Amino acid sequence: MNAANGNRSCQCRLLVIGPSKPLQSFDRKEVWPEEFTEVEPLELSPMRRSWQFSTPKPPLPYLRTLSTRWPLLMFFLDYETERVKGLASFKVGKVRQYRVTH
Repeated sequence: MNAANGNRSCQCRLLVIGPSKPLQSFDRKEVWPEEFTEVEPLELSPMRRSWQFSTPKPPLPYLRTLSTRWPLLMFFLDYETERVKGLASFKVGKVRQYRVTH
């Protein structure tokens, strides 16, 4: 539960991997959507970037679209809601997703 507004939220960790120049461009140019709250960087290395954040629901459509804009980068999302644990990877608009309901 998100105590601030009483809504359930999705806890996310995003890992982006790729060549250093496109990854640096991605990091400079992309702006996180408003619904991404509590965004914190976890790793900022030359070929890997990762963040943790909260969203109202898993941001799968957004990341699918984002992956088409950055074809040299690979996106990995680890997310958890109240009842679902999920992993998803995104590459040029293609999504592979695994979910477990608990």
